Amino acid sequence: MREENINDVLSLLSSYIFKDCNELGVITLGQIHSIINILVKANIPFTLNVTEGTRRVAKSAVFTISITPTFEIRKIFQFEEGRIVI
Repeated sequence: MREENINDVLSLLSSYIFKDCNELGVITLGQIHSIINILVKANIPFTLNVTEGTRRVAKSAVFTISITPTFEIRKIFQFEEGRIVI
């Protein structure tokens, strides 16, 4: 990944959408779409895995953002209150 893309990732991680989601504790589908739009526009490679909820575990989404072949950032968001399993 080029240096300017790394700067984009760092900027993205400190942006409003991530801060807003961290403060709320629970993320909405609209916020997930906003994050995807930001990552695609910045041409930043990522994967998104969504886990359905059960009676014991909350619904969650895991974004994995690839920085280099050996370094990635993983961020877990919850769609509802409760426990998550990593």
